[in-house]
Amino acid sequence: MKTILFMKSQNFEFLRLDNETLANLAGLAEAVLFIDPGSALTRLRAFAEEFTKAIYKEEQLPRVPGANFHELARASVFKNCTAESLVNYIHLLRRQGNVTAHGGEGDKHSAMMNLGIAYQLALYLAVNYYGKKKADIPIFQDIQDTSQQSIKTLGSLSKVKEELEKQKKRNDELIEQIEKGGAKTSKQGGRLE
Repeated sequence: MKTILFMKSQNFEFLRLDNETLANLAGLAEAVLFIDPGSALTRLRAFAEEFTKAIYKEEQLPRVPGANFHELARASVFKNCTAESLVNYIHLLRRQGNVTAHGGEGDKHSAMMNLGIAYQLALYLAVNYYGKKKADIPIFQDIQDTSQQSIKTLGSLSKVKEELEKQKKRNDELIEQIEKGGAKTSKQGGRLE
């Protein structure tokens, strides 16, 4: 899988030192949860695939060359070393992520639910393979919808930008007047007239 730029996560930072890819995928899913739940579900599908590959690596399981994600998750060697509920979670994330990866929209409720499932998978990996203690891992926190605040902030920023552009235009006009020698300095505070 391609390297993903660092994406800080609210719930998955405990994985970062051991599996940065999983922490980044989860952080990306959290970041887009409310603005594009379909993308969040697609990222969580990628999370499930990387999780499956991590189990293969940690357990040193043999892989059929060229096997796809579905085949890896269905393989008997994989099922024999993982709980059935774990495999069911993986397939749920895979199926819902496939829908959104192929044009489905997804919804916030499903994305939030799948984020919680990804957290359970991450917890399993951290405790069983990365030597973490469950008590030391922060509990899952619901992601807050900050999209409305972002929209307000963007609106405020565009107003500030608009004002700055107006001020720049005025400054450019004054500079042009100075260069033409048409502007004079007033006796009050050295301002241009």
